[in-house]
Amino acid sequence: MRLPRWPRRLIIAIIVAQILLVLFIIHMVRSGGLPGGPKRLARTEFLMSTVVETIIYTTNVKAGEQALTDASFAAVSLEAILDRHRADSEITAINNLAGKEPVSVSADTFKNISLALEVSLLSSGAFDLTVAPLLELWGFGTGNTVVPSEQDLAKVLPLVDYRRVRLAEDGMQVFLENEGMKLDLGGIAKGFIVDRAVEVLQAAGVSSGTVDAGGDIRAIGSKPDGSPWRIGIRHPRERRELVAIVDIRNQAIVTSGDYERFFTAEGQRYHHLLDPQTGMPARGVTSVTIMAPDAFTADAYSTAVFVMGLERGMALVESLPGVEAIIITEDAQVHLSSGLEGQVEIL
Repeated sequence: MRLPRWPRRLIIAIIVAQILLVLFIIHMVRSGGLPGGPKRLARTEFLMSTVVETIIYTTNVKAGEQALTDASFAAVSLEAILDRHRADSEITAINNLAGKEPVSVSADTFKNISLALEVSLLSSGAFDLTVAPLLELWGFGTGNTVVPSEQDLAKVLPLVDYRRVRLAEDGMQVFLENEGMKLDLGGIAKGFIVDRAVEVLQAAGVSSGTVDAGGDIRAIGSKPDGSPWRIGIRHPRERRELVAIVDIRNQAIVTSGDYERFFTAEGQRYHHLLDPQTGMPARGVTSVTIMAPDAFTADAYSTAVFVMGLERGMALVESLPGVEAIIITEDAQVHLSSGLEGQVEIL
């Protein structure tokens, strides 16, 4: 028996309806909107002079909202003690008493400084938590940037030396040996705070989500559908373009670039990623992206590797377990560490 032919318009309508249904299901899965499936919850706030966005997926909305609130409280609490720009922070207290007496600090501040000193040591001082006097000399963070004279640099450089930071574990005390020394945790505090927020979320049972503090990103697990989180790496010179896309699960990813904070004087570009040895902006690379198990590590080594440059920086990365790097040099070449095969899509 010959089956009747369906009208062409009806066939087209059925195909379109099926396509729309598939697209709707995909959208609902990604947004956590399917009945009985995980719900997408988000919180956005301004912390550490940047926008912090936290996204989680959960089947328990009430518990998820409480977890977001607790994570936010933890982040705010850490910012209050780690920001040198706050008059009442523990870092400010340490800086004010440099060369005079040690300061007793909280366990979080002590741990942050201890970890920072480890990175300083492993990077041979390319990362230096005592860089604040140099940042102040250049005016970064003040809105009044200036290229310092050689004489001014010569006066300030002796104050930048992580080896002059003394820790006493028995009383959790921190002492800066020379008056005028100052700590700046701007290159690592965001990562430390992101990690704490993730700890709070995971303790509440969150198994899928991200915390993004102005580009310091840490992923919890995978997306609800099991696929990896896809993170775009910005082109150092083309603001709206990407150079690569990275797939991550249970990892942190942080990028340091010479385009984040910079100014131009007499045709020369000066950025805030200063070489602690010379006091001048580091040259040779324009962007360093680090993938690591936690945001603190990724944050700290993105700065260290940027200052060290391609060869020394990549050698350091290859020596660190669980750490990978994407380095973009001034000639626009993209260099990957050995463990990134299959994880990065170069655009």
